[in-house]
Amino acid sequence: MNCLDFRRQLLADPFSKDPEMLEHEAECDSCAPFARDVRAQEVRLRSALRAISPPEGMVERIQLAARFDQGSSSRRRWWYGAAASVLMAIAVSMVSLFSTSIDRGNVALAQSVINHIEDEAHHLREARPVSDARLHRVFERFGAALTGDIGQVTFAAECLMRDRTGVHLVLPGAMGPITVFFMPGEATESSLPVRSARFQGSIVPTSWGSIAVVGEAGESLEGFGERLAAAVAWPQHGLADSSGFFGGSLLLARRLAQKQDS
Repeated sequence: MNCLDFRRQLLADPFSKDPEMLEHEAECDSCAPFARDVRAQEVRLRSALRAISPPEGMVERIQLAARFDQGSSSRRRWWYGAAASVLMAIAVSMVSLFSTSIDRGNVALAQSVINHIEDEAHHLREARPVSDARLHRVFERFGAALTGDIGQVTFAAECLMRDRTGVHLVLPGAMGPITVFFMPGEATESSLPVRSARFQGSIVPTSWGSIAVVGEAGESLEGFGERLAAAVAWPQHGLADSSGFFGGSLLLARRLAQKQDS
């Protein structure tokens, strides 16, 4: 797969798990940061769209218009199109303001870790050990390198945390699977607790961001994050800034075009 084909497929589906795409991204120094940037903007776009509320009375007006023009399919399509245009305009405004409205507080970060684990709980059931080659490739996409032994890993992938990409690992623990997120750019001044009815852990600050380590309630995780931080050499520059308005607008245009085609 060449770079042009990779980028075309990436823009069509930023989260594709196609083996050829994954292999190209792991080996191409130019396409890897481009892919991270596209996925990060996709996350911001989805978050912005989820936050959109239609103007008051819009739903009722659309329903009334649809009932009134029930006998004319062309008019009905026009009303739906007009409503969609209004929402699209709101979405564009939301995207341009999103980078300043996103909550980056410590509480939000800890909660986002729990939400991420719960949303992808199927990874906790992975039992087959990840190969060393696969594990190293995941870190190499960020210019990072494993410099120490972190033990057996049952899941390893680039993953999205809020509006940034990082590394998502799952390791076996005494009480059950342990989830680890390497989160470049997510800086904290001190260690933060992460708790829910099922999980417990902490977010450990590093010089390049932070590491979240979360296991089942009762799991002993003392010093776990610090040990992982010492076992990985991470570039200090972190991820490229992906908060630009035009990048988000292009992704929005792509999504809207796809919806119109379908």
